[in-house]
Amino acid sequence: MQRELTARNWPEGEQVRVRMGVHSGEASETAAGLVGLDVHRAARLAGVAYGGQVVFSSSAAALVQDVLPDGTSLRDLGHHRLKDLGRPEQVFQLQAPGLQPEFPPLRSLDNPALPNNLPAQPARFVGRERELSELRRLVEDRRLVTLTGAGGAGKTRLAIQLAAELLDGSGDGVWLVELAPVSDEDAVASTILDVLGMATRSGQPPLDTLVTGLASQQALIVLDNCEHLIGACAKVADAILRYCSEIRLLTTSREPLGIAGETIYRVPSMSLPDEDGDPGEVDPYGSDAVALFAERAAAQGAGFVLDRAAVPLVAQICRRLDGMPLAIELAASRLRGLSLADLNDRLDQRFRLLTGGGRNVLPRQQTLLATVDWSYSLLTAPEQQLLRRLSVFVDGFQLDAAEAVCAGGDLDAFAVTDLVVSLVDKNLVVAEPADGALRYRLLETIRQFAKERLIESDGPEADELSQAHCRYFLSVAETAGAEFAGPKQVRWIRRLNAEQGNIWRAVDYAAGAPNVPEGTEQVLRFGAALVRSWSENAQRERAVGALAPVLERPEARADPSLRSAALSSAAMIARGVDMELALRLGEEAMEIAEQLGDDRLLIEAGHVLCAVLYFAGMPERGLAYGEVAAERARRSGDDSLLGPSLIFLLMCTDQVRPDRTEALAAEAIACVERSGDQGLAGGLYNNAGVFSLRKGDLPSARRFLQRAEEANRAVGLPNPVPMINLGWVLRLEGDEAGTADAFRRALRDSHRGGDRPDIPYATLGLACHASDTGDWRRAAVLHGFADAFLGSSGEPWQDPEDVFRQQSLDEVRVHLGDADFQAEYARGTRLDLRSAVDLALTTEPTRERRNGEGDDAV
Repeated sequence: MQRELTARNWPEGEQVRVRMGVHSGEASETAAGLVGLDVHRAARLAGVAYGGQVVFSSSAAALVQDVLPDGTSLRDLGHHRLKDLGRPEQVFQLQAPGLQPEFPPLRSLDNPALPNNLPAQPARFVGRERELSELRRLVEDRRLVTLTGAGGAGKTRLAIQLAAELLDGSGDGVWLVELAPVSDEDAVASTILDVLGMATRSGQPPLDTLVTGLASQQALIVLDNCEHLIGACAKVADAILRYCSEIRLLTTSREPLGIAGETIYRVPSMSLPDEDGDPGEVDPYGSDAVALFAERAAAQGAGFVLDRAAVPLVAQICRRLDGMPLAIELAASRLRGLSLADLNDRLDQRFRLLTGGGRNVLPRQQTLLATVDWSYSLLTAPEQQLLRRLSVFVDGFQLDAAEAVCAGGDLDAFAVTDLVVSLVDKNLVVAEPADGALRYRLLETIRQFAKERLIESDGPEADELSQAHCRYFLSVAETAGAEFAGPKQVRWIRRLNAEQGNIWRAVDYAAGAPNVPEGTEQVLRFGAALVRSWSENAQRERAVGALAPVLERPEARADPSLRSAALSSAAMIARGVDMELALRLGEEAMEIAEQLGDDRLLIEAGHVLCAVLYFAGMPERGLAYGEVAAERARRSGDDSLLGPSLIFLLMCTDQVRPDRTEALAAEAIACVERSGDQGLAGGLYNNAGVFSLRKGDLPSARRFLQRAEEANRAVGLPNPVPMINLGWVLRLEGDEAGTADAFRRALRDSHRGGDRPDIPYATLGLACHASDTGDWRRAAVLHGFADAFLGSSGEPWQDPEDVFRQQSLDEVRVHLGDADFQAEYARGTRLDLRSAVDLALTTEPTRERRNGEGDDAV
């Protein structure tokens, strides 16, 4: 290739000179090309060569040295440190006729033309390609760049790697000044002088000597670990910027230097796998955090292999550790004595678990606790107090929440605001844009540390904070519930999605509160307020688990009006989890509402019973409740009550009095258009699609279902139901590929979101598709699972799914015979959810196909 490039006539007499590095190792092929650590090693190898030169690593040379053509040889150029700062590499140059035989010394870190003091690193640098690219541009354009981040974020390793890559032979080199051992602020300038080999001058301050010596030089100086000497580092950096025009500074610190001319780069956590993706489909090389864990785990000598079974668990560990490099490396080191599952199970005790740092690093980096404690010790007393209090929040908070919950004692709301900003500067609080504002959060490792300090503080502070947190988020929930059906719906859906962790913390606190009457009331108020959110966001099982025990308490009967509202909510939520429970709760809600004669409670209990009875297979009974509820809602003039009443009444009416469906649908559409309730509109259009599907009007069904999808997307509601119904439309239209795609998408979405009622329907669709394509054994297994999963809730199949199901079951039974059918069907009933989803989503057919030949391989 080099000879061809040299011999080619390039336009305008130009000559193309290409440097080539050849290395052997492991790589994986992705859509973006070959990836892996050995691919990076090959790139580093090529980086030390010159245009026209071909160099080999020792591993590549060993593969080819005995099969080289006559006249071709490998010349040993010795051992060289590459810019990945890892182990020295023995490098060989390819010698062959037509290739240039001589080149200058390789541009490795050992080359005297590249002056530096960058230390070799004990482990390979992994990932961070985006960060390196961004930082290269910054350092080329700005004279002072500060890498900030929490302890353990990888600032030092990233800075040293960046410095190595910027070392190009121009100027006076790259120099690392390690300030961690320095405790005297007056010693910063003299420490830099020592690193640069500059002598101090008698009677002259070290800073003056440093500035004078650097004035004529062109170099990059890395000041590492500035946070405990922040004032002195700021003074030195300011003087260098003012008087040494060709000196660039790269600093690392847990907070900025805070001087003019400084550019701050917040070192992010290492990239993590998509949390919304399917756990079984994580790309191990699409996440820097997973790649780092795999690299460090493989070095432990415990036989770790990042295979398909390990990837989801490794991804979960990396997420729980916030993508923090130090925490990931410490976790990987524990694989010498723990399995992956054991490691993951014990991460709640991460400060006791992650203690295996190397003896060749600073004491504060040998354990996760020491690293975080070092950052905490540098805070002022008010900053420490607020950080402890912020640990009460889960998955982040808004500024007004911090002011409302954390103010008290010596901290007023204004002080809280200032201290939050200060903690952001010191990288103990992360600020992220969200809906035009900032949302704040603590990395989970920092939150656990702060929570432990809060518990250690003794006194009533922890319980008082939990009470304040519960009261604040109860007010958020009740405001959301009151405004959910109106024009602010999108805003509230986003807010409630963001606050799920905080709301569940508040609910759990209230359920176990020392003041049982107050806590009971708060749980019931949460349930009454959040029925739409918990029904539509796959929170059903957890919500039922929280509400049902509290409703059994004697204290839950203190306020009949609140009890009726909470019972109605719990009944609606329990549908799809426990049908018997849902019916019992709904009937009690109606009984109390009738005793009180409260129109609003009667409407809510009526439309809830209408819905529950429909899903229980009793639309005739549901119709009676629905008609009364809808009439009351019409008289009330409240569209937030009328909308749900009409949509549930429509479901029963289409089954019992289909001649009235069209008029009711028109009324319901007008209602949701008036109220702006797009979430309800999505359900209405979906049901209209089902009505058309039952009549065989496939074009109308498709049109309505597409409108349902659009309405759900508009408000950010991940509802798989329209996609399931679209799958049936596509199946009836004969689109096999489209059918499979729709049902697979719906199953992924419902499984990912934990949306229990929809999982069996999506699985049923794939069971029917399997029988359509002659995959009889897979069909039988999936039918068995779908029936068992739905049956566990006590809910029967709905129409038209039950018709499709029975037709498919009959076909499968005929082709397999009774004995084989029963065996495969029974196997499906015993499958766990993960195994069933994996089987349903795989695109590989079983070996037994429509012709009945071959063996089964389900």
